[in-house]
Amino acid sequence: MKKKMEMDRDIGSKIKEDQAMDLDLLETLTYMSSIATSNINRDKLFEFASQQDGIISKYLKQVHVLAKNYGYEYARACKIVAEKASHPILKEFLIKFSNALSSGEEEEKFLRGEVERMIEVYTNKYASDVETLKKWTDGYSALLVSVTMVIAIILISSMMFALGDIYTMSLLSGVLVCFIAFLSVYIVYRVAPYEKTAHSLEIKSKEQKIAKEMSRFILPAIGILSFILVMAGVETWIVFITVAALLAPIGIVAMIDDKKIEKADRDISQFLKSLGSIAGTTGTTLTYAMAHLDKESVASLERNVNKLHKRLINGMNPKICWNNFVGETGSELISKSTGVFLDAIELGGDPTKIGETVSKSSLRIVLLRAKRKLVSSGFVSLVIPLHASMIGLLLFIYQILLSFNTAITRMMGKHSPEVEGAMENTPSGLSFFSFGTSFDLSFIAKYVVFIVFVLTVASTLASKFAAGGSNYKLCFYASMLFFVSAIVLFFVPMMADKIFILEI
Repeated sequence: MKKKMEMDRDIGSKIKEDQAMDLDLLETLTYMSSIATSNINRDKLFEFASQQDGIISKYLKQVHVLAKNYGYEYARACKIVAEKASHPILKEFLIKFSNALSSGEEEEKFLRGEVERMIEVYTNKYASDVETLKKWTDGYSALLVSVTMVIAIILISSMMFALGDIYTMSLLSGVLVCFIAFLSVYIVYRVAPYEKTAHSLEIKSKEQKIAKEMSRFILPAIGILSFILVMAGVETWIVFITVAALLAPIGIVAMIDDKKIEKADRDISQFLKSLGSIAGTTGTTLTYAMAHLDKESVASLERNVNKLHKRLINGMNPKICWNNFVGETGSELISKSTGVFLDAIELGGDPTKIGETVSKSSLRIVLLRAKRKLVSSGFVSLVIPLHASMIGLLLFIYQILLSFNTAITRMMGKHSPEVEGAMENTPSGLSFFSFGTSFDLSFIAKYVVFIVFVLTVASTLASKFAAGGSNYKLCFYASMLFFVSAIVLFFVPMMADKIFILEI
């Protein structure tokens, strides 16, 4: 059992590593290229790089340990670590770095070229992932329709014909729905480009603080209240709309924060490039350079930059000032870009070159995210009406069959002598039909609700994985889809009863 758990953990970490590798390598190369402009020695270059967060830093730490503690040359150490690396893009980088070091090529020149190359590699990989995501979001929609049709056919067949044990059929079809729905969700998750938009620092944006505080109370309340409502036997649509109403505040705050992060990420490249250019040209500190910066040019970051500048000129610790600036934006991209920018300048690097390098990397990431947003927003806009249509169709079929079965049962009770006489003269083959026989309608009603719940959760996860962003956005998509499900659960049965009227 222990071995199985370790194996599952290894598989999970391998999947995560594969997803994050390209972006992590781009960020690491940007960092190393920036600090290399300060002409630090090779030991320091690898030491600082190995202290960064991420996957690549672990391998660079191994290189640094081999060179520092065991006397290997860095070129040889890179080659040894490359032999153990499993990811091809990491292996290729370490081998190329080894060759560059052994040939005497300058680290700054090599790393600058690698940043340019990695930007292109990452761009192509991300664009490819977006195209794959587009295909699989279309595939998810097709599978959603298909699985709903399968359930509708099973539902009709089970209620019309004597096909066997209804409980066994429902169990098997329920497992089938769960398998197909969540396999589709997993595929969307795997093919979606890896990115982390919201940072995990202690200091957070106002919206992130609000969402975190609300989650502490609302999420447990949803579980408790839903259980009480189900046990009390209230109608399902009331449970769904209660969940939607409770999740809505967290979701709305999360979407506001996501919009702010998107704007801040777009403007950080201009801010760092301009600040680096002013500091490099004038040969002054960042605080002085910020005084000459046109604050309006940084658009959405103007308020944050003004606050940062005031803190700096008032004599506060610069590290604390910058940490607050990064934390209050809530952005992981700003956290990484600013960290690279400050570390490289602190080591004595060229502010102009550093600003250009960091700006180029961050701007490319922002542009690529815009392509993903175009695909994901179209998918989410499709999923909501499609979800409503599919569960509406399922409920409509169930309600019609329920009305028809009830009417047949009522007719057989009202005209039992005539029906019994007719049944005696009925050909034996027609006994295949099951109308009028004992049928657990309450079980089928619960089964339909279960399918609606599964499809709602699956569409929520698919929407989140396609769009990306912070986990709090799950609450927004869940709120929308549970609300849609509640509306369908409330109106469709009433509409079906009015449309399909049998008088017997």
